[in-house]
Amino acid sequence: MSAATLPAAPAVDLAGTRISAAGVLRSEWTKLWSVRSLWITLAAAFALVIGLCGYMIFDGNMLGGDEAGDIPFGFTAIYPVGMLVLVILGVLTVTSEYSSGTIRGSVVAVPRRTGVLLAKMAVLTAVTAVLAAVTSVLLYLLLQIAGTVPSAQGLSLFDPAMFWGVLCGTLVLPYGALFGILLGGLVRNAAAAIALYFGVFQMGPQIFPAFLPGELAGAVDYMPLAAINVMRAAGLSSEPYGMGTAVVVLIAWLVALGCSSWWLLKSRDV
Repeated sequence: MSAATLPAAPAVDLAGTRISAAGVLRSEWTKLWSVRSLWITLAAAFALVIGLCGYMIFDGNMLGGDEAGDIPFGFTAIYPVGMLVLVILGVLTVTSEYSSGTIRGSVVAVPRRTGVLLAKMAVLTAVTAVLAAVTSVLLYLLLQIAGTVPSAQGLSLFDPAMFWGVLCGTLVLPYGALFGILLGGLVRNAAAAIALYFGVFQMGPQIFPAFLPGELAGAVDYMPLAAINVMRAAGLSSEPYGMGTAVVVLIAWLVALGCSSWWLLKSRDV
């Protein structure tokens, strides 16, 4: 049969097809678990938190060695360490698509690019939030079994003295993942985004005051880690500002990074 007599391919009617929010979320869920580096990093973050917190709980000296350290939710002091790994996870979630070129397929499938970014944020934040909640419950139970912190013995997880501290500490973990996604979307390169995070957000509060004029040195108090430390204290500390201000600062950073990442995704080629 010659090429001239080949039957024409049947026409496919795509008029009724549409991209649903559920479909985009399922796509991002598949990406998260199909990329080995992502779920390995996710597992490493929570294994690190559970391992270090478990050691602190059973050692006891770090949490209840003196009156000042006898805080019921003191084990959450390790959570920022896990947050660092989750920032890296968030960065990799975005930059791995740019480095492999699969981001092009994503934006072709979802022409309104905002949906891609929102789906990534929703999936990773939800997964890390659930795992963080499970981790906190397990560590609370471990704390009750170990009995190394007198103020926590017999204290319900839902007692205000315990609950708010555990909740604030738990929220640190998904915050790190979300922060990493937005930073990765802004920079689009894993090495550059991670270097930016450690250079500016992790080490910056210690370095910047040496170079800033005296009247501007206090600006580092409004960096994310300073606000996180205030929030984790759950009202036990009001330095350099209160809990409400800390929450506003953390949300403001997400809004600033989110708007910048969204604008670049909409306006730049992928």
